[in-house]
Amino acid sequence: MTLRTSRSKYLICMAVIALGLTAAYPPVAASQETRSEADLSCSSTDGTLPCPPEAAKKEIAQTQDQQAAAGIPEAQGQTNPSSPSSQQQDKNSAILFLPVKTSQRLSFSDKFTIYTHQTFGPPAIILPAFAAGMGMANPKNHYPREWKDGAGAFGRNYGDSIATVTSERTARFLTGVALHEDPRYVRSNSTNPLVRTMHALAFTFIDRTDSGRNTIAFSNFAGAAAGGFVGRAYLPRGFNDLTHAEQRMTIGFANIAFQNIAAEFQPQWGPIVRKLRIEKILPEWWVPHHEK
Repeated sequence: MTLRTSRSKYLICMAVIALGLTAAYPPVAASQETRSEADLSCSSTDGTLPCPPEAAKKEIAQTQDQQAAAGIPEAQGQTNPSSPSSQQQDKNSAILFLPVKTSQRLSFSDKFTIYTHQTFGPPAIILPAFAAGMGMANPKNHYPREWKDGAGAFGRNYGDSIATVTSERTARFLTGVALHEDPRYVRSNSTNPLVRTMHALAFTFIDRTDSGRNTIAFSNFAGAAAGGFVGRAYLPRGFNDLTHAEQRMTIGFANIAFQNIAAEFQPQWGPIVRKLRIEKILPEWWVPHHEK
């Protein structure tokens, strides 16, 4: 009876956290979007928000006229930070496999493409081998010998990693499609690292719908549950019970939070990765392309 009560409290706490973030997240998101709305309103005629002075606009126009008169051509190699090419480079990092939300609305085909790249792409097949090796190097206490020694043990641990990831992503995809959730991450507009980290953690429980509204991330809950409970079908006795399934579910949520944090701070660590020329080392088929 005590064990069931503790499990119930665990699930109730998860639900309370999600509901609390649902209530608290909209004001924070609205405050972050104020700056972008102010920029858009500068082109309107209502004059409710301050815009750049006319003198600055005239100075820019005069500079452009002087360059044209001097025969200086405009730079053709410069790219707009918000252009599709830079967005694609930002999303298609060799390490970051969580697409970042843009203004484009995803169709079912787009969502399915993201799902297939994340679930069946080369990283999803190769990286679980490292997880299996780490599990064998540091096996769990009282783990059976056939799960921690030899080639057969590696195959079992590798299959466990594949089954967990595939179940998690499949559940997230199906739930997201059914409830019209957008699978992409939305970065914070803040420059405060703490605020950005809290935003990424909140996005583990709150995400966006296809129409841009905030909603409970039911797909993340479904994915974490699927990845946590799938092991009950094949894990050794003593490790396939409800307690271990809930622990694996918690690990699934932690992985989602880590992916969100990585996506949030990708503009900072991305240039370091590019300096290492990882995109030159890895083959082109390694990096998924989520958009056309």
